[in-house]
Amino acid sequence: MATAVRYRIECEKEGATVKASYDLRLPPGDAALIAGFSLTVDGAELINQTQWVPGQAQFTGATFTKLEHPDDDATVTFSISTNEGWVAADQDTLRGPRQFDDVIFRNS
Repeated sequence: MATAVRYRIECEKEGATVKASYDLRLPPGDAALIAGFSLTVDGAELINQTQWVPGQAQFTGATFTKLEHPDDDATVTFSISTNEGWVAADQDTLRGPRQFDDVIFRNS
């Protein structure tokens, strides 16, 4: 059975600025490793895939982006995979008419 990544991903909108924070972890000593991670806001990839290093047991951080059209809804998507074939993916929406909004994905 594939080991699940424990994750918490939060995107917070304040006007045109979006802060995305993420915490992905596997159990200590487990053979599973994070093979891939993607996080997009309004179609913009927030995880630099050219610098992503597969094979991590933990990945945490935060990044910021600006929405081109902050008054429009913005789709947030993520996907995580491991070397054992475990996959998680989902999407939600930051609502444009709201000055402040957030989206949280988690399985812990």
